[in-house]
Amino acid sequence: MNPPESQVLEFGPFRICPRERLLRRAHEVIALPPKAIDTLLVLVSNAGRGLSKSEIMDSVWPDAIVEEGGLARNISLIRKALGDPDGKTYIETIPRRGYRFIATVESPLEPSPDERSLAVLPLDSVSAVAGDEYFAEGMTEALITQLMRLETLRVCPRTSSSLFRAGAMPLREIARELKVGLVVEGSVLHADGRVRITVRLIRGADEKPLWSGVYERLLEDVLTLQAEVARDIAREFRVQLTGAEAAMLSNARSVDPAAYTDYLRGRYFLNQRTKESLGRAREAFEQAIARDATYAPAYAGLADAYAMLGSAGYDVMPPHEAMPRAREAATRALALDGSLAEARAALGLIKLVYDWDFPAAERDLRAAAAQEPGSSTPWRWLGELELAKARPEEAIPAFEKAVALDPLSAPGHLGLGWSCYFLRRHQQAANHFLRALELSPNLPMALYGLGLSYLHQRQELEGLRVFLRADLSTQGDAASVMLLTAASAFTGAAEAAATHRTRLEAMRSTRYVPAVYFAYVYAISNDLDRAFQWLERAFEERSSDLIFLRVQPALHSLRADQRFAALMRRMGI
Repeated sequence: MNPPESQVLEFGPFRICPRERLLRRAHEVIALPPKAIDTLLVLVSNAGRGLSKSEIMDSVWPDAIVEEGGLARNISLIRKALGDPDGKTYIETIPRRGYRFIATVESPLEPSPDERSLAVLPLDSVSAVAGDEYFAEGMTEALITQLMRLETLRVCPRTSSSLFRAGAMPLREIARELKVGLVVEGSVLHADGRVRITVRLIRGADEKPLWSGVYERLLEDVLTLQAEVARDIAREFRVQLTGAEAAMLSNARSVDPAAYTDYLRGRYFLNQRTKESLGRAREAFEQAIARDATYAPAYAGLADAYAMLGSAGYDVMPPHEAMPRAREAATRALALDGSLAEARAALGLIKLVYDWDFPAAERDLRAAAAQEPGSSTPWRWLGELELAKARPEEAIPAFEKAVALDPLSAPGHLGLGWSCYFLRRHQQAANHFLRALELSPNLPMALYGLGLSYLHQRQELEGLRVFLRADLSTQGDAASVMLLTAASAFTGAAEAAATHRTRLEAMRSTRYVPAVYFAYVYAISNDLDRAFQWLERAFEERSSDLIFLRVQPALHSLRADQRFAALMRRMGI
């Protein structure tokens, strides 16, 4: 099989295009000699099919006689480039015959970017004030949010566009990576109580400047300034605004300058997604609200902060403490501004992971997706909802939609990984987790999923190495210690499991450790009574992990017990 020259072939974190004849890993080009590239293309194009050595050599060297040693050298170079020296992940040796490419190969559709798709690159901060970068980042995000509300535009979300800065690489390459036709770049000056934004609209294909504008206002009128920039960009696109869209861009209110600055600082810390930064984000949003109790986006940001602080993986606050505060903030945001899709999505998430009210969660999440068609967040939570319903196959389209909207954001790939993991497609799951790690190195949830995928493929050593990496990178988070405990028990290393379990138990005296983590450990150890005792505590905490009761492999040993069915009835799922 020979793929079209323009067809991109993806496997794991890698992709290759016959026309370019380049192997890429994220934005990095992996150096390989031309004939090694040809060899890889033959194998990838025939993924799953055993090829004889002569078949491969006839394709790579059609007009020459070559010894088998030349092919063997190419295979060795490719395996080294892919990090697969033993041929267990990508290129399998068929003894005395040839080779087979064993990883899943995907070929995503790549439509030509149209003139109504754009990405806003991070605006440069030209302020002389040290530490003022958060302001430019916040202004970039605000402009993206304004534009994403225009239904006829396709706008690349912040999480993907933030990976690129003007000048880091040619704009035509940035546009191609983000699959957009046009790029917005510019700068922000914040000084003496005033804000000045300079923006330029550039066509990606030939880097031709199409339009530029300079806007300056008092900081208290910054929302009006943002609306003006969005409206003028829409005009350049010849977008016909609906009545609601025109009203949104015309009715911007003034805001307390200090409150707005606090709000931008909160968004900056929220986007870092670490335990420490989430605490600082919460403080910044609360300060913004104290200064201006009518500014709805600050409440929406506070809802997101509390929802994450109470979620599994972050484990900063017990859910029964964090989620009611998140709900209160999201409800207040919507009372002030019913069009805030991020607040509607946060409310849907709370109903999913805390109320365990799946129908109500779906209504809010679909409403959020309709309010902001370019946002990937509601689709990620809709994917989680399908997983909670024990329908991982149906979750995949939702996560694929999230990836299509935000292709360079790790969470969508993470969702695909967990969907495949719950479907027992462990190699596919590992490939998605590896892609998430390419986009967000050392992302804890991706490391956890990758380690579990290795364990279920009987690659115990690789799985333990990944969990040790997670333990080191998170500085001993409870989730990583729980997985080390469970993995040790799973592989029969009873002494190591006991050591890690002692670590986990000791943590409870100094920090919040979700009860469900102990339930996992005891379930894998086949200590069912203790597992159910800890599940009862997890129920009292209203742990978000409990929504996955029906698909979580770690709890397989409990499902035949009548106590399991009783717990599900009490949860109403």
